[in-house]
Amino acid sequence: MSTRGVDLGVLGPFEAGIGGEPVDVGGPRLRTLLAVLAADAGRVVSVGALGRALWGDRPPDQVDRTVRTYLSRLRRTFAPPLLLTRPPGYVLHVAPQAIDAVRFEQLAGEGRRALAAGDHGTARTQLTTALDLWRGAAYGEFDGVEVLAAEGVRLERVRHNTVQDRIDADLAAGEDTGLIGELEVLTAAFPGHERLWGQLMTALYRAGRQGDALEVFRRARHDLVSASGLEPSPVLTEVHRRVLAHDPGLLAVRPREVITVPDAGSLGAGEHALLEEGDLRTSRTHFEDAYRRAELDGDVDALGRAVLGLGGVWVHEHRTSAASTTLLTRLRQVLDRVDPASRLGLRLRIRLAGEQDYEDGAHERILALAAETRAGGDPVAHAEALSLAHHCLLGPDHVALRQTLATELIGVSGPSGRRTDLVMGVVWDTVDRFLAADPHAERRLGELEDLLAARKHLAAGFVAASLKVMLAIRAGRFAEAEAGAQACAELGQVAGDPDALGWYGAQLVAIRWFQGRLAELVPVLDRLMHSPTLSPIDNSYYAALAVAAAYAGDRRTAVGALARLSGDDLGALPRSSTWLLSLCGVAETAYLVDDAETAARVYDLLRPFGHLPVMASLAVACFGSAHSPLGTAALAMGDADLAVTHLRAAVRHNLALAHWPAVVFSRRRHAEALTRRGRPGDAAAADRELAAAEEEARALDEQLTSPCR
Repeated sequence: MSTRGVDLGVLGPFEAGIGGEPVDVGGPRLRTLLAVLAADAGRVVSVGALGRALWGDRPPDQVDRTVRTYLSRLRRTFAPPLLLTRPPGYVLHVAPQAIDAVRFEQLAGEGRRALAAGDHGTARTQLTTALDLWRGAAYGEFDGVEVLAAEGVRLERVRHNTVQDRIDADLAAGEDTGLIGELEVLTAAFPGHERLWGQLMTALYRAGRQGDALEVFRRARHDLVSASGLEPSPVLTEVHRRVLAHDPGLLAVRPREVITVPDAGSLGAGEHALLEEGDLRTSRTHFEDAYRRAELDGDVDALGRAVLGLGGVWVHEHRTSAASTTLLTRLRQVLDRVDPASRLGLRLRIRLAGEQDYEDGAHERILALAAETRAGGDPVAHAEALSLAHHCLLGPDHVALRQTLATELIGVSGPSGRRTDLVMGVVWDTVDRFLAADPHAERRLGELEDLLAARKHLAAGFVAASLKVMLAIRAGRFAEAEAGAQACAELGQVAGDPDALGWYGAQLVAIRWFQGRLAELVPVLDRLMHSPTLSPIDNSYYAALAVAAAYAGDRRTAVGALARLSGDDLGALPRSSTWLLSLCGVAETAYLVDDAETAARVYDLLRPFGHLPVMASLAVACFGSAHSPLGTAALAMGDADLAVTHLRAAVRHNLALAHWPAVVFSRRRHAEALTRRGRPGDAAAADRELAAAEEEARALDEQLTSPCR
C-alpha cells in the first residue's frame, strides 16, 4: 500500500486508507458508492448509474438528491479532493496506483511481457507480487450490486490467467514436480481451461511420469467433449503429440529471445528466422543474400529454397510493383530449371499459383494444387498449399471452405514437422472464427496467445495483437485501442509485415468512425489511399475517404472517391478480405450524398451477407453487423420499412458481438428509420431506441457523436 495519499483495496474485503492509516468510510451505501467509483476510476459515473447501484430497479423518490447527499458525506471523509463533479455525474480523482486492482493488472501485464521476452526470473517476481495483492474475492461484499459483481468476475478471470502465466514462468525456470499438486487442484476446479491441462502434462512428463501425462490428456479430452462437444484445441493436442514422441524440448528450458542458430549460412539462417521465429524482415535479408550466392554458385536447389523463403508466410508480401514482379520472375526462372514434379518443383508451383490467384482475386489454381498435395504424401508442400489457399479465400463467400482448410492445416502440421505450420493453422482458425462471428472466437485467440507465449512468432504475434485492438474497439475502450493500434503498427514493422500501415489505418478509421470524428482523417486517408504497401485488391481506403469527405461536407471529394471505387460496375470489385468493408463505406456515402441508385446496387450485393460482421482484413477492425449498411442503403433508397427490418437485426447482432459502439450506432439509425416510417407507435419506439443508445454511449470512453443526419 502507498504511504501517502488515498489507498483503496478491492481485492478482498473493501478497505480505504489515507497515508497508510485505515479510514472508516461509513455504512453499506457509502461503501457501495465508493466501490462503484473505484471500479471506474478516472471515468465519469452518472448519477443515474450510482442510483441503480444502490437501489437497483426500485430507486426512492428524489433519487438524484439522495445520491448527492451520500456523495457529500464521502467528500467530508477524505481531505484531498477525492470526488470531482463532471457532467453527467462524478469521477474518482486518485492516482491509478492508489487502487490495488490497478496495481495488480499493471504487475500482471509486466510479468506477462517479461515471460514473452524470455526473462523468466523477472516474470516470476512480477507475477507473484501481483497475485500477493489478493486478500479474498474482489468486490466480494457487493454481490448484490450488478456492476461490481461483473467487475469482480472480470478481475477473477485476470487473476486466473495470471496464475497460469506464473506457472509458465515456473516451468520455464525448471520447476516441475513442485507444481503437480497445484495443477491437479486447478484442473479439477477449471476443467475447461486447456492451458492448465497442458501445464500439468508438461510437469508430469518432466517428473518422469509419461503414462500419467497421457492419462491426463485422456481425462481432459473426455471432460471437454462431455461439457461442450468440442475436441481439445491444437495447443493441447500439440503437447500430447510431444509427450508421445518423447520430445526433448519438453524437458529443455529454452530462452525465448536468444536462440542459438546452427551456422548454416544465409539460407539456414533465413529458414530459421522465417519458419521458427516468424521474423519476415530478418528472413528476407538472409534469403536475398542466399539467392545471390546460389546464383553465383549455380546451386539450383539453394536458389529454389531461397526464392520460396522470399515469398514469406503470407501471400503477396512484396507489395511494390518492382518487388512483386521480381519475385514472380524468380519463381518462374527457378521453376524452369527444376523438375516441376519434384518436391522443390511442386513447392515452387504452389507459391507461384498462390501469388497469381491472390492478385487476380481468384483461387482455382491454388485449390487444384492443394488437392494434388493432399494425395501426394508431402506434408510440407501440402501445408504450404493449404495456408496460401486460405489466404486467397478471405472474402465472405468462402466461410466454410476456409474453416475446413484451417482445420486441415493444423492436422498436417504434425507430419510436416514445422512449427510455423501449426502456428499458421491456429492463426487462420482464430481469424475464421472472428470473421464468422463464432462465439468461441475469443477462446481460440486465447489458445493462439498461449502458443505464442511458449515461443514467439513475430508474424502471428502481430495478428494476435491486432485482434486484441479490435476487441478493445468493440468494448468502446477507445484510448486503449488507439494506443494498442500504434503499438501494433510498430510490432508489424519490426516483424516486416507489409500490412503494418494498412492495419493501423483501418483501426484508426474504426475508432474515429465510432467517435463521430471520421472527418478528421480526410488528409490521412487521401495519402494512405496511394500507399504502395496496400494490397492491390484492397479498395477499402477509397470507401473510407468517401465517407470521411461526406461527413466533412466535401461532397465533391466524396462523390469522386465513390466513382473511382465503383467504376463501371460496383459488382466487379474483387471479393477480398476488405470487400464487405468497402461496400459498407459505399452504403454510408450513398446515404450521406443521397445517391439512391448506388444504394440500391450495394444493397443487392450485400444482401446475402447480412449474417456476417463487417471486418477489415484478418479481423483486425470490426464495424459491426452487415445488417447496418443494409439498413443504411435501404434508407438511402427511400424504403424505411426495409431499413427498420435490417437495423433492428443490426442492433441484435451487434449486441451478440458485444460491439457496444456499433450497438449505439445501429440504435440511433434504427430510431431514424422508425421516425421516417412513421407508423403508429414508431415515434415512441424511436424515443426508446435513442434513450437506450445514449445510456449505452455514456458507458463508453466518451459520449459518441451521432452519425445520423
